[in-house]
Amino acid sequence: GVWREEFNRKRVELEARLSGQPPDQQSINKDFSTLQNGDFYLTRHSNLCETHVVFHLISDEALDNGNVNSRHPVIIGIRNLLKTACMNDITTLTIPLLLSHKMTERMTVAWCMKRAELMFKCIKGFMMEMAGWGGTEVKTLQFLLPADIHQDVFMKLTSLLSSIFRVSTPIRGH
Repeated sequence: GVWREEFNRKRVELEARLSGQPPDQQSINKDFSTLQNGDFYLTRHSNLCETHVVFHLISDEALDNGNVNSRHPVIIGIRNLLKTACMNDITTLTIPLLLSHKMTERMTVAWCMKRAELMFKCIKGFMMEMAGWGGTEVKTLQFLLPADIHQDVFMKLTSLLSSIFRVSTPIRGH
């Protein structure tokens, strides 16, 4: 939607500034027309604390419905994003576990558990694939939850995480 167009415009403007050339409106529109659900692009940052690269994953639909499965374009996009990180020596990733930065009314405890289980299992499978990709393995994987998530849901999610992944450091809340 509109936010995708804005992100694309900003990315092209940033690339133009870095190259010293003025942004080309035609290339902005061309790039925008080729992005699909599950595609992503990168932006590099020097002014964000401990963040050097941001992956922007594209989705035109609300992901708080129950229609996301392991073959959904956004999940496949996360796989491709992990592969890109692996092939480019990016060793620390933070992923929004529920594919959302804020809670909505649709996000019941059962919904959160189902989404988290899908994400954990898919990402674990993708990470197991990494061994055959070459490059650097992701050494630190952080899952981000909305700030307003209920403490009981957080505790259930930490338990689920521990049952699917081997956890080397304590799980911290807020």
